[in-house]
Amino acid sequence: MTDRQLIDKAEASDLDARPPRSGLVASELVPAITVFAATALLIIGMKIANPNFGSFEQLTAILVTAIFLVVASFGQGLVILLGGIDLSLGVVIGVGGMMVAELTRGSNDALLYAIPLTLLCCLGIGLINGIGVAIAKIPPFIVTLASGITFFGVALGFTAGNSQQAVAPAVQQFMSSRWLGVPYPVYFIVIFAALAWLFQNRSTEGRKLYAIGSSPGAAQVLGLPIASLTITVYAISGLCAGITGILLAGYSSSATLDMGDALLMPSIAAVVIGGARVTGGSGIYLGTLAGALFLSTLSTVITTLSLSQGFRDLVQGGIIIIALLLQRGRLNLRSR
Repeated sequence: MTDRQLIDKAEASDLDARPPRSGLVASELVPAITVFAATALLIIGMKIANPNFGSFEQLTAILVTAIFLVVASFGQGLVILLGGIDLSLGVVIGVGGMMVAELTRGSNDALLYAIPLTLLCCLGIGLINGIGVAIAKIPPFIVTLASGITFFGVALGFTAGNSQQAVAPAVQQFMSSRWLGVPYPVYFIVIFAALAWLFQNRSTEGRKLYAIGSSPGAAQVLGLPIASLTITVYAISGLCAGITGILLAGYSSSATLDMGDALLMPSIAAVVIGGARVTGGSGIYLGTLAGALFLSTLSTVITTLSLSQGFRDLVQGGIIIIALLLQRGRLNLRSR
C-alpha cells in the first residue's frame, strides 16, 4: 500500500469517527440505541413478573451501583479503541480502594492528600502499562496481565490481604447522600458521561485515537503521536480504575484487595455490547454507557431473582459472544 493510500485510509477513519451531520441515525448509534432499549425492556419485563420491582428507589439504586462500571468502562473503552485491553483494571481498582482506606483510616482530615496520592498511584500503574505497550512493544494482554499480577503481589505484601479500616466518612456520605431526592452518584454519572463523550467523540485527541485504532500504519504516516497517545490512554484507564476504587470503597465503607475483580469482565462486556470492535478503531462512548447501564440493571435483576454468581458470569460471557457475532454480521453486510 502506498503512502497516499495510507493517508487516504487514515483520513477516512477520521471522518468515520466524527458525528453524523445528516438526519439519519448513524450506524455507530444503532448498538447504543438497541442496548438502551434492551435495558428498558428488561426493567419492564421484571416489573410485569414482579410488581414490586422498578420503583423509583430501586431505579436510583441501579444507577448508584452503575457508577463503578460507568467510570471503569470508559478507561477500558479507550484502551479497546486502540485495539488493546487492560487486564490490570480489577487490581488497580482494589489498590485504589485499599490506599484511600489506609490513608484516611476513617477520618476526613487526610482526604486532601489521600485522594490525590491514590489517583496518582493508579495513574502511575497505567503509565507503566502504556510504556510497556508503546515503547517496549509488548502485547497489551501480556503487559497488563503481568502488571496486575505484580501490583497485586506488592499490595498483598503491604496489607497481608486484610481488609482496611473504614474509609473517610465524607466518601461514604457522597455515595449515600441526596440532593433534591436524587443520589449524588447519579449527578456524578451525568457529569462524567458528558465529559467522557466530549473527549472520546468530540475532541481532536479523540479523533486521533480512532485514526490510530483503525490503521496504526496510516496514523504513523500522518505523523500522529502514537506512542504518547497510547501511554495517555493507559494512564487514563488507570486513573478511571483509581476513581472507581475510591467510589467502591465509599459505597462499601471499607476496601479489600480483590473488590475490583468483579468489574474486570463487565468493563470489557460494556464496551463490546455497546458496539466497539475489539480490534480497535470503532465504537462510541454512548454505546459504552448503554452497555454499563444494561449490565448494572441485569446484575440487579439476577440479584433480585437470587441467582448464583456463576450464572451471572455465564450470562455476561454469553452476552459478549452474542455481541461479537452481531459485530461480525454487521461487518459482513458492509463488505458486500
